[in-house]
Amino acid sequence: MTEPDRQQREASARVFFALWPDTAVRDALYRHGQALHRALGGKLTRIDSVHLTLLFLGDVAQSRLAALHRIGEAVRFAPFSMQIDTAECWRHNDIAWVGPRRMPPELPQLVGQLEVAASEAGFAFDRRPYAAHVTLVRKAKCRRLDLAPIDVQWPVSEFVLVRSRLQPEGSRYEVIGRWENAGKTEV
Repeated sequence: MTEPDRQQREASARVFFALWPDTAVRDALYRHGQALHRALGGKLTRIDSVHLTLLFLGDVAQSRLAALHRIGEAVRFAPFSMQIDTAECWRHNDIAWVGPRRMPPELPQLVGQLEVAASEAGFAFDRRPYAAHVTLVRKAKCRRLDLAPIDVQWPVSEFVLVRSRLQPEGSRYEVIGRWENAGKTEV
């Protein structure tokens, strides 16, 4: 890597907005991930990395992180509950995941607010239809799933901004902003 490339990489942060589960929800989702891993092989998501992405922004200049914090502070949403009740495996990218069979209406509203605000602030992101899911296994050998039913209630009252640091053993996540439905809370 050349020095200008290194400086460019160090001057940016790989970030995304997400729902971060509390300990009980995280542990329940992780147990389902373990079952998916036993059934499909691949690479199990680490327990401390379990989350649901709302808006992936990718590499963002460090100097623009304050703008993302302002976006987080401006978003308003009503707390809601989400039922995680389906497990699937996408063959096109070998991802085993869990998610809601029916998305609560508050979820796409939250995603929409983040997308509009990010777009208005000049951030680039992939504009494909939103698919709510929690990735639990990568490089899965996708086939028909015959697992115990999943029914995890996820109470949602906040969202986070996460920085992803790529490392040889996989990405490490750090929550760098946290907002409740009424504004910013301490990280």
